[in-house]
Amino acid sequence: MSELTTISNQLADAVQAAGAWTVRVQARRGPPASGIALASDQILTADHVVDPAREDSIRIGLPDGSEVGGSVVGRDPATDVAILRIASGSLTPARPAQADPRTGALALVVGRPGREPNASLGLITGLAGPARTRRGGMLERFIQVDAVMYPGFSGGALVDSEGAVLGMITSGLGFGGPAVAIPWSLASQVADTIAKHGKVPRGYLGVGSQPVTLSQQAKDLTGGQERGLLVVQVAEGGPAATAGFLQGDILVRLDGTPVNNADDLQGMLGPNRVGSTVIASVVRGGELRDLSVTVGTRE
Repeated sequence: MSELTTISNQLADAVQAAGAWTVRVQARRGPPASGIALASDQILTADHVVDPAREDSIRIGLPDGSEVGGSVVGRDPATDVAILRIASGSLTPARPAQADPRTGALALVVGRPGREPNASLGLITGLAGPARTRRGGMLERFIQVDAVMYPGFSGGALVDSEGAVLGMITSGLGFGGPAVAIPWSLASQVADTIAKHGKVPRGYLGVGSQPVTLSQQAKDLTGGQERGLLVVQVAEGGPAATAGFLQGDILVRLDGTPVNNADDLQGMLGPNRVGSTVIASVVRGGELRDLSVTVGTRE
């Protein structure tokens, strides 16, 4: 047997292995999408393929060819992750890869837009991030692969040459360029949070802001920091208002970490910060002041 035939057979075996836990998701008008079995009754898929108006009529195509109803456990549009539950039947959970992929490694995109699994082969072109998604979330890491994203592949799996899942493939993040996958470790972490809360709680201070360049005086107060966030609005009754924020304050640090722009601030207000008390350092009237603020949650 030639080396090329051996490689070809190995890739076909990988697709077959991934097909055992890849499902069809019909949750929108138009073509179906794909999903990945998380547990015996739960599926990870892309949020953008689940139409809120059709949550009561979701159909899931299982690997054995049968079709069952599905329901939404929870969803996080910001990271394009949704969790579904099947009404009956049992799924084989996906087998995760033991490590992040190496740039240049072969990888397969596996989806099930029809009755059988479909696949596309490509190279891992890189691991990137953090980056803000089109729906306002901050994705710390993502995988880029030059495989073709055929219709219905969103919500499907990016797998290695052994058929172990590397991440969830999606076209809904708005990054452009090569196909993008959310790493499995990150996607499953978001899924765990959704399973517990029905959503991903995100921190909220209750301020409207815009980035500004600090004056020389403010730079001296902050040890040379170049930029901060000018507070242009304070929500009545919000965490910032309770803490004593004023319009015109310049937020420069949160718990000692510099805040240069809105992305910095949002990155510091993850689910683990909700309900905790942090120290916000602001420049006000030529002075550096520390305000104690309890992080709220965005509804």
